Amino acid sequence: MLILGIGGWLHDGAASLLRDGEIVAAIEEEKLARQPRSGLPILAIDACLSLAKARPHEVDYVALARPVGAAGDSGFHVRLKTLFPKARLVVVDHHDAHAASAFYPSPFDEARVLTLDRRGDLRCGAVWQSEGGRLRAVRELYAPDSPALLYSRVTELIGFRSDREEHKAQWLAVRGEPRFAKVFEKTLGMQSGELSLDSSYFDISRPEGGGFGDRFFQETKLDPRKLSRQDRADLAASVQATVEKAVMLLAGEGGNLCLAGGLAMNAMLVSALERSGKFDHVWVQPAAGNAGTSLGAALHTWAHVLGRTERKPLEKIILGTQLDQ
Repeated sequence: MLILGIGGWLHDGAASLLRDGEIVAAIEEEKLARQPRSGLPILAIDACLSLAKARPHEVDYVALARPVGAAGDSGFHVRLKTLFPKARLVVVDHHDAHAASAFYPSPFDEARVLTLDRRGDLRCGAVWQSEGGRLRAVRELYAPDSPALLYSRVTELIGFRSDREEHKAQWLAVRGEPRFAKVFEKTLGMQSGELSLDSSYFDISRPEGGGFGDRFFQETKLDPRKLSRQDRADLAASVQATVEKAVMLLAGEGGNLCLAGGLAMNAMLVSALERSGKFDHVWVQPAAGNAGTSLGAALHTWAHVLGRTERKPLEKIILGTQLDQ
């Protein structure tokens, strides 16, 4: 049984291949193309088939992680049916793929799973519980109520590129103090224990600088035209602290915790979860971003479409092509 997973159509494209439920290959398109690009990750697909010594007509299922393109699914369906004439096509929602990529390669029989990003499908996050080898969503977040979106907006406010340089904001946070954390908690609507982004802190007519509005700058007493280095560091520290607190609320406590989605790539957040002492173990799927949805789509198909319970934990992360010295 061969299942080809494809994800990251809009960015960070990748392909993964399962043979009888075991991960035999996984690689990002950019690693082969040497440049970012969107669309069908054909080089990654070819590499996965080559590594598995498999041919297109031997693929039983092609699993697609949404979103598969701004124009909709149909064009890719036609092309994939041409490439893989004997395969059944399965479309997997973005956060379902993230969740599968986090739990099924993990070393745990049971775990809570947390998936968080800016926006993958209509959802920007979800909490899942494993039950008998399957995953059930117990809580869902919908755009724009996204801790990751707030983090990206602040990344842009302090002078970095959103959706690309959040890691720079993360490390800048080390140099700052979280003196604006209370404002960010209100922005994220955390007072009630829920998460609901308060639009009054933003101005849609001011898209630059994260789109923050007058109320935000009044409460922080900041002038967006005169942000000092320390202001920027303190903003980074504040949003980092706020997002960590929000994720703690979502994650609950007890048992094992698995993470995937763009926000799971925040090393300081993962460290905070580990140091909290609330969980037996914290495990992050190594390709936690959009590329990992290719793996998740294939694993979701194996477990939820085919109903298979056999699992093999991820033992190595070297799953791509070998580089010549």
